[in-house]
Amino acid sequence: GVNKSSILSHPESKISPEEKIVRNAFAIFLFDRNENLRETEESLFFLGRLVGTACRHSIPVDLSLPLGMVWKHLTEDNIDYMQTLNEMDTLACKQMNDSSEESKLESHPQLVIQRHMLNSFVDGLNNVLPMEIMPIFSAPELRDIMCGSPDIDVDLLRRVTEYEGYRKSDPIIAYFWEVLGDMTRQERRKFLQFVWARTRLPTKESDFESPFKIQRDTKCSDEGDGDDALPTASTCFFSLSLPQYKNKDVLEKKLRFAIENVTTMESDYVTNDAEIEEGWRGL
Repeated sequence: GVNKSSILSHPESKISPEEKIVRNAFAIFLFDRNENLRETEESLFFLGRLVGTACRHSIPVDLSLPLGMVWKHLTEDNIDYMQTLNEMDTLACKQMNDSSEESKLESHPQLVIQRHMLNSFVDGLNNVLPMEIMPIFSAPELRDIMCGSPDIDVDLLRRVTEYEGYRKSDPIIAYFWEVLGDMTRQERRKFLQFVWARTRLPTKESDFESPFKIQRDTKCSDEGDGDDALPTASTCFFSLSLPQYKNKDVLEKKLRFAIENVTTMESDYVTNDAEIEEGWRGL
């Protein structure tokens, strides 16, 4: 049989650059397989298919995968293995720096097993998207195409917004955009979750399947009448129903309260679990 450890730790000075490439490429097959590993591979294969399907439908997915370990491999960019290891395990990276064994970094067990996991993800992705087109993008470009931008671009959102019951020049609309612009990145993500059940925007206007709508709350007829009301949203229609608040401070207070205390669609499963536990006794 083949001694796996001897292949992975073969002295660098005794192999040619071509042999080194082959060794690193096939090192992923030298790990013992078990049931847990197979389940992980199947999960990553499904994740790849899911991400590919979402990409084909211009739906960005909030997937924070390492730039070097994932996206640079997909686009065939040059890989900085020390930086890639640091993305996954800072302590392991520090140990490699301290041990002066950077020449063996490409065959580091942690990087090898991660490349094996990446293969399963890529297989699933390749079921939906042709992998041959990936290298025409840079790694950050491909990441943003599939995952959207982690920063909510307020100007982009403003450009795809339509108004019902309000005009673009109304003071209440100006207050709204000022408040949204003053929010932190995390607060903007919560706002997008509130109005669209997503946490990332597409990267350009043409990728929006529908405009964002700001609608006047018709239950509040006059300015100031809705100061006790909260804004509401319809995630299916990507719309915000906004009462006619009398000033910016009231709007900001009500909007922040709404996005911080909203019950998201994921909460549906909490009550379902209780109902399942009760079973037919609840009928």
